[in-house]
Amino acid sequence: MNYNIEDLKEAVERLEEALLAHEAEDVDMCVRLIKNISGQIKNDYWANHVEADNIVIQPVPSQNHEYKIINTIEFLYKPMHFTDIYEGNEIEYFAKERSEELMESGTMEDHNQFWSSHEIIFGNVYGSLPSELLSADKTSKLLRCGWKKANVDVVEFEEGTTEARIREIADFKYRHYIIIKEIETSSFLLLRYNF
Repeated sequence: MNYNIEDLKEAVERLEEALLAHEAEDVDMCVRLIKNISGQIKNDYWANHVEADNIVIQPVPSQNHEYKIINTIEFLYKPMHFTDIYEGNEIEYFAKERSEELMESGTMEDHNQFWSSHEIIFGNVYGSLPSELLSADKTSKLLRCGWKKANVDVVEFEEGTTEARIREIADFKYRHYIIIKEIETSSFLLLRYNF
């Protein structure tokens, strides 16, 4: 196992310290770490101790028919190190740095091609692209620039759901997301970033 119970205990202790110190970034990081460690322990346990034919998966019916997750895709994203994008010139600096890193890694064309087929309506993630579009070398270069990997749920909305209702759902349910409109189909989707 890459992680064990001692790693999990240590991460929980670090979370407790971060909560007492009111360190928001450390709290967020510790929570992500605990999720990763727990997921790794579960996966390792199931891989080593549970026979495939003993696994029974029962679907849980959704009570909300307005939206559903239709896919999960790995994205690379540029972490933001500021809390208020409207304070000072933080967003301008971030955008400049993001563009430089895309150019340096040779991914600017991939980035622009993906986002030109998707109109961004609203959101709070400002630098990302699907990792499946990139070669291993380009991915490695972005990771060296400080970009991170994240699983992104693609959420589809029931036909006729208004943009205002989609924003309402997103604000209520999701922490990190982008609402997009597919240029080709004019349908709304939400990209929910799990980080």
